[in-house]
Amino acid sequence: MSQKFELTPDDVTLISSTVDLSGAFYEDGFLVADGHTAAAVETMLANDDWRDRQAPAQLARLKTMLKVEIDASAEAQRLKYITPGSGQALTYSQKSDEANRYLAATSPVAADYPLLSAEVGITASDISGVAAVVKAAFAQWQVIGAHIEASRLRAKASIEEASTEEAARAAAAAVVWP
Repeated sequence: MSQKFELTPDDVTLISSTVDLSGAFYEDGFLVADGHTAAAVETMLANDDWRDRQAPAQLARLKTMLKVEIDASAEAQRLKYITPGSGQALTYSQKSDEANRYLAATSPVAADYPLLSAEVGITASDISGVAAVVKAAFAQWQVIGAHIEASRLRAKASIEEASTEEAARAAAAAVVWP
């Protein structure tokens, strides 16, 4: 015979961290379970402090999940400004390095700057123009990238400092991306 337990979704999440609820279901504010599952839930609920005993582990899992979501959101913000991929990131870094070396050189030789040379006639009409465009783009990226990174780290620190699930969720929701 099935038993119905009136619980919030957060209560069910807490209970599921200790009790295997694979044979149960949650509907209209009630967890419905039978057999051993119902007995385990009933035993857990009989302890007045069951929420307090489960909360630290649940909060730690929630914090981890929220911080992963913040990292993913930060990456989505970055991708508004840059092309995705490790190879592309390496290319951007190399182009920036080439641009800085080219602009600092007294007698630069185009062959020493293969990535900049590849853009001549596309990004600018000559290698000097390409170097200037790449340097300017990198400077813009440093500003926006720094703002995204500050927002990401600030949000993750706020989540980690939270002492309740509500505070952790609020910290994650409060992130402001540039």
